[in-house]
Amino acid sequence: MGDKYPVVIRSLQANWELLSQYFKYGKEIRLIIYTTNTVEGFNRQIRKVTKSKSVFPNDTALLKMVFLAAQNIIKKWTSLIPK
Repeated sequence: MGDKYPVVIRSLQANWELLSQYFKYGKEIRLIIYTTNTVEGFNRQIRKVTKSKSVFPNDTALLKMVFLAAQNIIKKWTSLIPK
């Protein structure tokens, strides 16, 4: 992999002390980290949808748009959070 991705390998080697801290956490803490990443990704996708619209006629219109966006986002989820 070093020949194909030399920058990535150098970065991993240079930052391994920081990156490997993640593996020292217990299963419960890692589950929280996975969940946090999922929530952040979900929020980013909602912001992407609502950002393109500068004005909503009322709160109900915004709520409907967020609901529909959430339904589309959830359809694309393929991996489960480990238990």
